[in-house]
Amino acid sequence: MNRTALLAAVVVAVVGVILFGLYMKRFETEVQGGEPVQVLIATADIPAGQPLTRAALGTRELPTKYVEDRHIRASDQNRVLGVKLNNPVKANESLLWTDLATTSQERRHLSELLRPGMRALTIRVGDSSAFGGLLRPGDRCDVLLTATRPGSEEQVTVPLLQNVLILSVGQDTGGPDARDGNGRNRSGRDVNVAVTIEQAALLTLADERGRLRLVLRNPEDVTILEGLPDTTATDLIEAARRAVRQTRRPPSTPMIERIQ
Repeated sequence: MNRTALLAAVVVAVVGVILFGLYMKRFETEVQGGEPVQVLIATADIPAGQPLTRAALGTRELPTKYVEDRHIRASDQNRVLGVKLNNPVKANESLLWTDLATTSQERRHLSELLRPGMRALTIRVGDSSAFGGLLRPGDRCDVLLTATRPGSEEQVTVPLLQNVLILSVGQDTGGPDARDGNGRNRSGRDVNVAVTIEQAALLTLADERGRLRLVLRNPEDVTILEGLPDTTATDLIEAARRAVRQTRRPPSTPMIERIQ
């Protein structure tokens, strides 16, 4: 009986210590302003008009209580890479949405998002290529073309371009709020992409000859795959060809274009 009572007392004491530790941790978190949130900061002085680069950005933890809507969270880093600053930012200062040249009146200036030598081209996409409204400026896509092979009636799908930067989706060019002054979502089916003049000509002809579809990429995946084959109806039917498509190809040439 004494042993049972002693064991019960030990268990109660251990549970009490654990609960007290959890209470103290929660109390400390509340006193400090809540759970920490990762926000972006500048690692060096960034002048106005300078496009943001990954090397110029760092992160800092702020308690939830002190995080404002103006703060850019670390999870939004890929959306602001290459965007120019409207206001200068000092080293170790938090980066704010209001510092970017894609807010307020600047939001609609699509040309400001292009670096010299690049062009913006509009691609009209359907619901499947808009990913249910989840496609965002700063995302990267591959462009597929489905058309009739010249000289025959065979339908073929070809990987036309890879690692294409999305500049805007509808009227959304990036920022903390994708809604207009009337509360309506600014995203739509018109997607503007950053391409070279040669790529723009290729996409324009492709749009006349067939159907274009966007394939979303991981933001960290900037590789270009070489030697991708065309896809025909035979690849759908023959088991051997389907098996080849199941094999994952190794990454090839890294290549990236960032918003300027």
